Amino acid sequence: MKPTRRNAARILAALCLAGLALAAPVSEALAQAPYPLSIRSSRTSPGLSAGKYVVVIDLDAHLLHFTRDRRILWSAPVGTGTGLRLEGPDGEWDFSTPNGIFHVQYKEESPVWMAPDWYFIENKLPVPPPSDPKRRFPGGLGAAAVYIGEGLAIHGTDKPDLLGQRVSHGCIRLHNRDAVRLFHNVQVGTEVVIVGGDSDEADEASKKVVWDRRPAAPQKDTFVEYLKGLSTEELLYELDDQMRDADGAREARWPAVAATLLRRGVKESDGAALRGLLAQLEVVEGTQLKQEYATFLVDAFSRGPRQTLEALGRLDRRDRLRVATAIVDATMTLYPGSLDDRVAPWPTRRIPRDAVGYAGERAWDTLHDVERSFRERHGRASRTAR
Repeated sequence: MKPTRRNAARILAALCLAGLALAAPVSEALAQAPYPLSIRSSRTSPGLSAGKYVVVIDLDAHLLHFTRDRRILWSAPVGTGTGLRLEGPDGEWDFSTPNGIFHVQYKEESPVWMAPDWYFIENKLPVPPPSDPKRRFPGGLGAAAVYIGEGLAIHGTDKPDLLGQRVSHGCIRLHNRDAVRLFHNVQVGTEVVIVGGDSDEADEASKKVVWDRRPAAPQKDTFVEYLKGLSTEELLYELDDQMRDADGAREARWPAVAATLLRRGVKESDGAALRGLLAQLEVVEGTQLKQEYATFLVDAFSRGPRQTLEALGRLDRRDRLRVATAIVDATMTLYPGSLDDRVAPWPTRRIPRDAVGYAGERAWDTLHDVERSFRERHGRASRTAR
């Protein structure tokens, strides 16, 4: 691909000066999400009522929505529980996906699935001891998993052709590209609302689905493999190209580019990758796209606070303030609790000011000032401790 340099050249120049295939398609209306979200759970969901980031899973429509302010930022087809039952000598299992309100407990990239007893009973295999290596299935949960409690996870799949149906053992399956996108969108505590799933007809339909229950290693995403071979400069051009073409549709590939830059910046301590990822916020167009892009910046900070602070401190003052504002706003809107909670995830609580260098201290101070303004706007007493 030939990178387009509109906006990207501007970002790179600023950095130099600073030192720096789917079975069930989503409707266009849902993908672009210009309309308020109206679902049954809106009266009981604290997150939806407060305009927070919330993951909504509609079991009847077989869709996952990532939302903020009751507006859909993106949607994707899911596979959910069959509703079937399995009996074994030592237990009984109900493979339904329950509805209700959950919260993200933790998340993983490239997770290893530890097969439970029912997997072996279902496949007529001897049940091994709990720690037996036979239970380990690398890739069994796809490219990423978000765990929401009660043994449930939202995860990728090696069988994307079955999405849009009731085919799982209770978990919520996503295309791998969407599982990675969601992984970067959410943080621990983010609310997940599951609605629907009352139809008996769906149970009958699920009985007709024939599929191999043995997990297989997911196929590599050719676009992601292509991105791995690009230089940081080329990745920044690619990110700009992809975001200019993005309209909120699930087919957008900018999340894969952003994820590659994030991983390179945090794991490989590539300062230019992180600075470019942060600086891109300036040219992101559209409220909904900005709201989702901010979650990637939050994830960069949560996974590499020291590296992200050093990168943020090397942006010019205006960009530094803009990015800090986005990080604080998105961090606290991903959190479902009160701003006054002792465990509220204020960014400056994640790392002490004296743990970073001069540029990092400058960024930490900016975050601290933004946090104080955020609390004042929301009627809370400002934090003064440093």
